[in-house]
Amino acid sequence: MKKIISVVMLSWMLAACSEETGSYAIIIVINDIEYGGTEETLDGYEIDKIKGTITKKVPADVFPANNQSNVFEAGTTVYSVKGENAFVIVEEPDGQKHLMQRAPSANNK
Repeated sequence: MKKIISVVMLSWMLAACSEETGSYAIIIVINDIEYGGTEETLDGYEIDKIKGTITKKVPADVFPANNQSNVFEAGTTVYSVKGENAFVIVEEPDGQKHLMQRAPSANNK
C-alpha cells in the first residue's frame, strides 16, 4: 500500500512540475489599434511621426487596453512608419527599436 501511495505521489509531483507556463504574444494597443510582434527587421522602414506613448505595462497574460503593452514599459514611444499603415516602430526608453505589425483584426479600423 505504501508503494502505491508513493508512486501516486511521485506521479502527481512530476505532473505538477511539468506544467507549461505558456508563452504570450507581444502586444501593444495604441490609438485603439492592436499591433503585434513580427519577425521582419527594421531594414527599409523609416520612422515618421509619433503615434503615442505606452502609459502602462500590463502582465504578459493580460490583453492591453489603449496605450498599454504586455511587454514594453511605460514611456515607450510608438511611431508611424513612413509610407506604411500596417506597421509601427516602437522605441524603448533605452533606445532599442522594434517593428510591430497591425493585427489582422485591426485592419478594418
